[in-house]
Amino acid sequence: MQDSRDYYKILEVSRKATTEEIKEAYHRLAREYHPDLHPGNPTAEERFKQICEAYEVLSDLVLRTQYDQGFDPNRSERQKTGMSPQDFYVRGVEKALTRDYQGAVADYTQAIDLEPHFVEAYLKRGATRYQLGDDRRVLEDCNQALKINPNLPEAYYYQGRARYRLGYTQAALEAYTQAIRVEPNYAQAYYHRGLANNDLKELTLAVEDLRKAAALFREQGDIAGYQLARDTLARLHGKKFRLGKFSGGKIAYSVKTVLNAAITALKTFIFNPTGGLLPAFASLNKQEAIAVGIVFAIIADLCFVIGSYLGWRDLLNQPTILKLIIVGIVPFVSLAITSAIARGVFRRSGSFANDLFLAGASLLPLSFLIILSGFSSFLPDNTIPILSVFTSCYTILTLYSGCTQICNLSEKAAAFIVPVMLLVSGWCSYFAFTSMLL
Repeated sequence: MQDSRDYYKILEVSRKATTEEIKEAYHRLAREYHPDLHPGNPTAEERFKQICEAYEVLSDLVLRTQYDQGFDPNRSERQKTGMSPQDFYVRGVEKALTRDYQGAVADYTQAIDLEPHFVEAYLKRGATRYQLGDDRRVLEDCNQALKINPNLPEAYYYQGRARYRLGYTQAALEAYTQAIRVEPNYAQAYYHRGLANNDLKELTLAVEDLRKAAALFREQGDIAGYQLARDTLARLHGKKFRLGKFSGGKIAYSVKTVLNAAITALKTFIFNPTGGLLPAFASLNKQEAIAVGIVFAIIADLCFVIGSYLGWRDLLNQPTILKLIIVGIVPFVSLAITSAIARGVFRRSGSFANDLFLAGASLLPLSFLIILSGFSSFLPDNTIPILSVFTSCYTILTLYSGCTQICNLSEKAAAFIVPVMLLVSGWCSYFAFTSMLL
């Protein structure tokens, strides 16, 4: 494929790059140059179009091969006689990109007639027929592709889309699940499985799928998909969280939903706060972020109460559980307030939900240390000092990541604010501790 632009240079990869490396480069560059992040910047918009065009070609094995061999996609005047299946396939892709779906289907069909096991042609023809609303034939193409290769996530995905549109919701859900089994990071499959679960009244599963979809869309730089998933989640929560109309069952359901959200968020960032904190927060709406932040604070407070009562009870002045609870909540409140003040001083967007989530997440490493300190007499020597260094570094890393990614502070501002937050929180906690427990 002759082109004045080098697709490999556009994606900043070598000509020997693997499909996975090309995908990673695309997601990284798409996040950097997405037009939604650069409103009114025609240079970024043009760069984003180039990135998408390059990825469309290099992510497709057939198109990439033709590109590497110098194939010209604009051979519209070439006679059909002598054209290979790959020639028809590439021309079909070009027509699909210009929304000539009927022409694309005709070329994919020509490719399949010449090569009956051309699995990519079945996939593209199925996807194009879906655009035309020909769902029965979409299923035929997906089934044929899966007979050739049963591990094609795209085939399962379009099988699910066609089934769903035909009214077979349970069967569609099963197809989306198969797509996710083959490709665990298939954001679109998670999103549409969430819609199917919602239709089947499986609201908890629907929320989980939509959260996962939102996190994956955000991670992959798909701003439109991310916003769509968030908007859908907001509509679901509008049905579930109506104040003043809670029965016992609804309260139990809401508590379960919040706990599931907290567990999902924790799994997302606990081992990677730098890369996981923002996706974890992004998968929650405002009310959920507040609730999850409070859940994290409760966990930290419980750890403080248990650790203090077990390890320091003899050193304290007749501590009561209530006093311990009050002292234990001070770091959370002080961190949240300091974060909110920092956003105000530096005029950054966000809400108190950002601050509560960040404060709760930042305290989890320290809560782990505190509860272990209650059992320090049973641990090997130097365990607590070593863990203190580790958890302190982890807390600083979490706070810094949260300030830059969630509270939208610059790196320079975050480098100043994080020590201030820790000093203020430490002083407030010490004051509460000495006033109430010593």
